[in-house]
Amino acid sequence: MTYALGAEPNFIKLKPEQHQLITDFDYDSIMLYGEYAFSKEYYKLKTMVPKKSNKPLKEVGWKNLSKADITRIKKLYGCEDYVYKKDGK
Repeated sequence: MTYALGAEPNFIKLKPEQHQLITDFDYDSIMLYGEYAFSKEYYKLKTMVPKKSNKPLKEVGWKNLSKADITRIKKLYGCEDYVYKKDGK
């Protein structure tokens, strides 16, 4: 498909077998927004509802990377064997 200059697609869609970071959905990921994010009536109208009702979506910005976030980052950059030690030793 041909696109006008500046109208090229922003992303290349990969097939599931091409995606190398596939893991279970991470409800604790720092990449998630809360259930009411971008809502016109905050705490009244939910914009996202988790499929697992016992797992509320947390707000972004006040928490750390989840264990799964760290696992995905390590896999993406090929450093799965690296262990971070806070004291640098």
